Amino acid sequence: MKVSEMLEAPCVQVLLFIRNQGEVRYSKLSELISSRGTLSLNLKHLEREGLIQRRVVVTKPIQSFYSLTEKGAKVARKLADVKKTLQG
Repeated sequence: MKVSEMLEAPCVQVLLFIRNQGEVRYSKLSELISSRGTLSLNLKHLEREGLIQRRVVVTKPIQSFYSLTEKGAKVARKLADVKKTLQG
């Protein structure tokens, strides 16, 4: 697998998207990753790794917001640097 292909993995896309947008709602992330199952699974993995954090606002409907942790910001910055380097 090429490095450029790895950077297109859903978890990397999510990290870079949150890095660029700041705190984002689940609905915004679902525009990026259309498969709800894929998105939910990747968000759970990223949260378990300590790269993102979830904030729930109890309203009707319930709203979930995601942001990078300090560790996630460091990883996302390095991934963005790799992507930039590959693009020339």
